[in-house]
Amino acid sequence: MLMFKIITVLGIIGVFFRQTYIRFRAAVAAESRSSRVFDPTAYWKWLWRSVKGAFRPETAAKSWSVYRDWTDRYYPGWTMWFFAGLTVSLLYQTSSGFLFAIFSPRGLFGLPLLVHVMSGGLFAVSLAAVMLLRARDYRLDKDESAVFEAFACPVLKNLSKVFIRKVLFWAFCALGLVQITTVLASMVPLFTFRTQQVLIAIHRYSALAILLAAVIFIDITFIPERPKRRPAGESNL
Repeated sequence: MLMFKIITVLGIIGVFFRQTYIRFRAAVAAESRSSRVFDPTAYWKWLWRSVKGAFRPETAAKSWSVYRDWTDRYYPGWTMWFFAGLTVSLLYQTSSGFLFAIFSPRGLFGLPLLVHVMSGGLFAVSLAAVMLLRARDYRLDKDESAVFEAFACPVLKNLSKVFIRKVLFWAFCALGLVQITTVLASMVPLFTFRTQQVLIAIHRYSALAILLAAVIFIDITFIPERPKRRPAGESNL
């Protein structure tokens, strides 16, 4: 349990630093300043300004507008409820699961556990519906599929955001299946106590992977990038 807490905290901090540092480098490049050497002071100042900006009164309205635009575009009509169900269930499961796992010595229990299990059912149904509705949009093209055939290459570079979104979508779906399977298996009285412990551990670590994948997907999909600075004299057309 202690190891899971450490890995969770380090994983969240690592992803947060990576995504914010990428945006910091882009901001530095937009201002025509050198970004070859990491400047901790400049990074922390930029991060503090960004965090303060996220808590402005208009941020909630902008976030809701982005959410509505996304659902109107990809989940029209009554299908929006599937995406809403996935969003609500994921928010509650991640918040309740990780808060209790990190800060409670007993883990998740009582009424929060009951609601957690109920939201798991909503998550399963919503995830299946979203996969049926959006699987075609996230299919890998021939050139993208060839990337996975080059296992001899230790580092993959110059991957487009479209390709990364597709990989994150299918990783999210696969991990969601792991979540559902481990919960259902733990409810069946066919496994030993040791096996139950292994299933719970798999459930926790797959939940962490889902959280990190969702954070990266949201960052590269919904949060706009700072526009690049145009050279002097360049036309707006």
